Amino acid sequence: MNHLLKRLAPVALIGLAVEAQGQSLPTSATIDAEPILLTAPERFHVISTLEPIRKVSIVAPADGVLRSLEAALGTTVRETQQVAEMDRGEAAARLKIAEAELREKQATPDAPSASPAVKQSQVEAAEARVELARLELNRMTLRAPFAGRITATPVSSGQYVLKGTVIAELADVTILKALAPVDRREAKPGGEAAVSIEQDEASAKVHSIIPLPTDEEYRPLRELAAPFAAAWVHLPNPKGELEPGLRVRSASLPTSPVAVVPRVAVKSPEAGSPDATLQVIRAEHVVDVRVKVLGPVGPERVQVSGGFRASDALIVSSSVPLLTGTFVRFGASGKVEGSPPDPDQPGRAASVAPTSPAPRATSPAAATNPPAARPPRRPASPPAAGATPF
Repeated sequence: MNHLLKRLAPVALIGLAVEAQGQSLPTSATIDAEPILLTAPERFHVISTLEPIRKVSIVAPADGVLRSLEAALGTTVRETQQVAEMDRGEAAARLKIAEAELREKQATPDAPSASPAVKQSQVEAAEARVELARLELNRMTLRAPFAGRITATPVSSGQYVLKGTVIAELADVTILKALAPVDRREAKPGGEAAVSIEQDEASAKVHSIIPLPTDEEYRPLRELAAPFAAAWVHLPNPKGELEPGLRVRSASLPTSPVAVVPRVAVKSPEAGSPDATLQVIRAEHVVDVRVKVLGPVGPERVQVSGGFRASDALIVSSSVPLLTGTFVRFGASGKVEGSPPDPDQPGRAASVAPTSPAPRATSPAAATNPPAARPPRRPASPPAAGATPF
C-alpha cells in the first residue's frame, strides 16, 4: 500500500465471479478509500502477576539465637502452628524473677502504718510483671497467625539475630489477587472480569477499581479511546492449582492492531454478533474485517481494533454495495498493491526444484588452445645416509 497516498482513486473497476439471478452486477463504482495507520497491540500489553491475598513477615521479638526453624521453605502450616523458636533462657529467667517478687509481696506482712489498699496495689503490680514476663517467654515461640505457605526463610537455625529480623515470610494462597487493566464500561466492583493466566482463560471477581497507576507501563493505555482503569481482581485457589508469580493478562486489552478510522466506515454489528465490521481492499479484493470499537476520537472518527494488515486500504464509502471477495482495480489515478489472488490466504502452494549447477564457462581461446599437459612429477629420491632430511 502506498502510504503516501491520502485518498485512493474514486473510480474503480470491480468484478465478481458470480451473477445474481441472471443479472450482471455493476462493473464500476465510485469508491472512497484511504490508507490505515496501524499501532501494534503489543504497545498496550500490561502483564500483571498473581499475588497472595495477604502475607506477613514473622520477625524476631528480641535479640538472641534462633534455636530451631520447624517450617521449611514451601511448606504449608496451620493457624497457630509453630514456625520457629528463639532461645528461651533469658526470658525464662525473667519470668522466675517476676514470680519470686510476686510471692515476696504476697508473703510480706502488712506494716502497721500501711493501708490494705497499698499492699493490694503492690501485689497487683507484681502480678502484672509476672504476666509481662510470661508473654515475653511465649513470644520466643514464633507461630503462624493464619494458615498459609512459607514463601521465604532468610535465616538459619543457630544464627544470632537482632530484634525485628525477618525469620520467615507467610502467605495466604487460598485466594490470589492481581492488578489488571479493565474497561470502566464493562467492569464493575463485585462483577466478573475475563483474564488470561499464562495460557489459560479464567474468570476473576472484581474486588475494587482504582485509577490507572502512573507507572511507565500503564502510560500507553491512556492513548486508547476506551476509558481504562485498574482493578484488583481476586481468583479463588482452594486446591492450590495457581501459584503466586503467574502472569495475568486482562481480556480488555486489544489483541489486534489498533487504528483510527472514519465513523461512517464502521458498520453496526449484525444480529447475534458482538463485533462491528468495516471493509478494506486487500490484494485487490474486498474483505470484511470484524472490529471492536474502542471509543470515539473526535466527532467524525473512532478508534477500532481488528485483524488489519499493513497493506490494507480502508473503504470509507462506495456508490454500490460491495460483497466480500469483489475484485477491485483502480484507474490510473490510484493504486492498490496486489499479490495473492485470494486475500484471505498468505499464498498458494508452489513447487520448488533445486537448480543443477551450471557448467563452468570457458573462453573461446581456451577451447581452441587447451592447456598443455604437465609432465608427471618424479618422486623425490631418499636422503643419503647421515644427511639431514630437509
